[in-house]
Amino acid sequence: MITQEVLTEDARAMLEWALRLYRGSVKAVNFLTQQRQLFDEPLRVGVTGRAKAGKSTLLDALDEDDFVEGHTSDVDAVLHLTGPVRAEDRQALQGNPIPVNTIVVLSRADELGGGRVDAMTSAKMVARRLRAEPELGELCQDVVAVDGLLAVAGRTLTDAEFDTLAALAALPREELDELLLSTDRFLNPSLEDVVLRQGLLERLGLFGVRLSTTLVRRGYGDPSRLATELVQRSGLNDLRLAVQRHFTERAPVLKARSALVAVETVLRAEPRPDARGLHAEVERIQVTTQDFRELRLLAALQTGRVELPSEIAAEAERLLGRGGTSPASRLGLDDDQDHLQLALGVLDRWQAYASNPVWRRAQTDAAKTVVRTCEGIIDTLARR
Repeated sequence: MITQEVLTEDARAMLEWALRLYRGSVKAVNFLTQQRQLFDEPLRVGVTGRAKAGKSTLLDALDEDDFVEGHTSDVDAVLHLTGPVRAEDRQALQGNPIPVNTIVVLSRADELGGGRVDAMTSAKMVARRLRAEPELGELCQDVVAVDGLLAVAGRTLTDAEFDTLAALAALPREELDELLLSTDRFLNPSLEDVVLRQGLLERLGLFGVRLSTTLVRRGYGDPSRLATELVQRSGLNDLRLAVQRHFTERAPVLKARSALVAVETVLRAEPRPDARGLHAEVERIQVTTQDFRELRLLAALQTGRVELPSEIAAEAERLLGRGGTSPASRLGLDDDQDHLQLALGVLDRWQAYASNPVWRRAQTDAAKTVVRTCEGIIDTLARR
């Protein structure tokens, strides 16, 4: 089985080969040189979505140099932002040939719950429902609910803002509830602190003010505690975990895939007889790399191109790394369990599936890929 280190070196060598082969083409050389530079940089994630989906706000919340707005040839994976998932979102996602490098983010998630104090709980329930929806599962790897505005405010909450929130929380309950019914009431010009309230509204939104004052009433009585709780409730930590599981842990694979796509793009755009060897190298890497087999099978299972019996399909996707690529994540185990013994049992079971005489060829091929994954898990565990 090719390791990720070998895969990285093979992909780099393939880019160098392509550069030598196309040295007479300025357009191809410029494109490949850019791709070689990007290949040696950290994983880059594009943030896409329709207008006013909150892309800039989410980028501020993430505060990472390797997250960029837009989906271009410069990115290895994608966060697609949306409110309620609409036909235009599904259409945009259908343009991605392999859904395992995409996470759908329900941004401005508080709006899905009507701005109520429990809006994020409702939004997370929506995300779970969409995550289990077969049609959307064909287009992405995960669905996460995030309130970017709340996350940014939590990360940068000032003492002055906390003092204003605390003063609001100290008002009689009925008076505060009346103020928070609408933006117009909250910004009543006859109130003395309307300028401070305007600043809070811009930073937190009405939902954020409702939530913050409720939390202060419940005992989050200092800026640090409140800020931490706002970030936690924003869903930002859930998104970071999803990015870790689906993107960061597979970074060498996703970057190698980007390199393959780049070389294939040049080969299609400028075909030439002396490129046969490069064609063969691209095919060899694709065929012999287990990580690519996993990505292709995950995509095939998610899009329905390959169907396994329902009682084992979810296990297949988990073993292939849909929920994370560590042995524990693939096996669905806690850290204190006996991973190796269970992995051996899982291997036996999938070897039996792979030799099932009544299964179709595509199903047995899929089972063989899962078997190789199980063997890799066992090899990793045995070396610990």
